[in-house]
This record gives sequence, C-alpha cells and structure tokens, in this order.
Amino acid sequence: MTLLAKWIDKKIKDKYIHYFEYNEFSNIVEIGRGTFGRVYKAELANTGLVALKSFVDEYSNIEEDELKRIDEEFVNELELLHEVDCHQNVNHILGITKVYRSYILVLEYANEGNLRDYLINKFTSLEWKDKIQMALDITCGLKFLHSKGIIHRDLHSKNILVNNGKLSIADLGLSKKLAEAATNSIANKMGIIEYIEPQCIKSDKYKKNKKSDIYSLGVLLWEISSGKCPFSDRSRDILAYHISYNNLREKPIGGTPQKYQQLYQECWDSEPELRPDIEKVYETLSQLKTEDFSSLPYSQSNINEIKNSNIDYNDDLNDLNISDIVNSRRESSHKPNFRDEALKYFDDCK
Repeated sequence: MTLLAKWIDKKIKDKYIHYFEYNEFSNIVEIGRGTFGRVYKAELANTGLVALKSFVDEYSNIEEDELKRIDEEFVNELELLHEVDCHQNVNHILGITKVYRSYILVLEYANEGNLRDYLINKFTSLEWKDKIQMALDITCGLKFLHSKGIIHRDLHSKNILVNNGKLSIADLGLSKKLAEAATNSIANKMGIIEYIEPQCIKSDKYKKNKKSDIYSLGVLLWEISSGKCPFSDRSRDILAYHISYNNLREKPIGGTPQKYQQLYQECWDSEPELRPDIEKVYETLSQLKTEDFSSLPYSQSNINEIKNSNIDYNDDLNDLNISDIVNSRRESSHKPNFRDEALKYFDDCK
C-alpha cells in the first residue's frame, strides 16, 4: 500500500472523506478530456448523476518521482475541496473512488454543462437580470475562495459549471498541475491566454495573487455580456503580445449597462493595484441587480455574431498553463492544515 493509500484509508476511517466502491457507478460516459485527465458522467446508486474526474490516463508512462508529486497534489486538491465544499457557488465533492492505481474524485454533476456551452445554448434567451445573476454567482464563489485565502489561478468559462441555472466554480487546479508535470512544452507554460493578466505573460517570475483572479473575472463578465469566446476572431499566435504590450482588450457590447461595462474594464486593468477587490465587485453587481434594464437596446447584431463566429477553445488548449501558476495555492501557509498533516504523515511513514 502506498503512502497516499495509507493516508486516504486513515481519512476514510476518520470520516473526512467518503469512499465509493467503483462498482457502485453505472452508465459511465466520457463528457470531457484534457491531455492528462478525463471527466465522466455516471449514475450512482441512490444518488443520481455524478461527475467522475480522473487525473491521468496511463500511470505506466509516469516516473515514480512524478507519481509522488501527483500524490502530493491530490492531497492539496482534497484539502481545498474539503474546506470550500459548503458553498453553493463552488462545485461540491461527494467523495472519492479508485480504479486500478488511480484515485478519482466524485463530484456534483452539472446538468447544463460549463459556462461556455451554456452561453452557446442559452444566450438568446438571457435577459440582463439573468446575466447579472450569473456574474454574481461567479463572484460569490470567488469571494468565498478569497475569504479562505485561496486563489483559483485558472478561471475561464470551461471551469465554471451550470447546474439548474446556478453557476459554480470548478477545477481548483490539480489536473493543470499534472499537465505541467508531464511536459515542458512552451504551450503548457502559457495557459489560456485570453484570461491571463499581462504580468504573467511578460515575466515567468511573476506570482499570481487575488488580483490575478480579478483580471480573469473581468474577462468572464465580458463573456457573459457578449455570449462569445474572448478574442475568437483573432490569431492566438500574436494575441499574447497584443494583450501584454498593446493593452488589447475586447470591445464593449452594445446595450451593456454602463456600470457593468466600467466594472469589467476596471477588473482587467493592466495594473493589478488598480483592479477592484472581490468585495467591491460583489458590491457593484449587487447594486446592479436592483436596477431595471428593460429599456436597454437589444443587440440583434451581437446575436448574429454569436451564431456565426462562436469559436470554441481547442481541446488541447484546455490543459495549457503557465508553469508557476498552474495550481490553486494558499496565500499563507503559516497555520497547520489538511495538506500539512498529510505530508507529515508521509514523512512519518518513511
């Protein structure tokens, strides 16, 4: 039994983690994949639909040192999920299961997919009150993460899930860490450029912080207003340069409330210190929720643009990430926590 298995076994006995036997799942269907992980939809007896998230496709291709690193990151992921599981705007963990040597997360299933899919399918029926609520859902989830000292570091529309119209933040970073561990390609160090602040592109020594999440949130707010992937009409080959050095940003959409437009433009300001904190974003959106937008002009031209040019991210790009920002981390680690306890347990067993 590996050190991770011993640790997990202890946590199961202590009721920190619920363990499901793999044979409790049926009708398992793959619904998404990246270079080093897959997500499945499955039926769980007496529960209904759930999502199964695996982290690697084939352990035999990974060195023992990398397996150890994977184990440590698995502990980190469990710690974060364990702490934030109580919030309605953060994807819930139900427990874990195991097949062969691979541990799998059992997560709440989002019956309307991710935000990108949701906007493609539902945008024409969304009113501004709906869009404001969607923005508030994401903001509430991020506000909770930040209150716990957690920085997401990889916010984009495929990491936002929609379940019965409610949005929640998903993927706290484990699969992205695995992708980095398995390859040294330049692409894996760059990430999803459209959502990454200029500082990360300019310097590989820059460390993400809460204001980095705010930048990504600003792009998401624009995406909700437009229904489109950011910069879907531009070549990604030169996009990073123009975002970083020419201050390129998406153009506002006709009919957008002025306060909402000003908010996302402040969020994606090139200077981190000029971006609002998450509390200010929440306050502004809460005020906007009380306003009447029925008199705003309806932009049919934008609807036509969405139908004709809604270019989705290439599947391979979903796993790309900058090397030093790929995994959700705590801003402070001065107090003992779930992960520290686990790693100490590993050391004690050596």
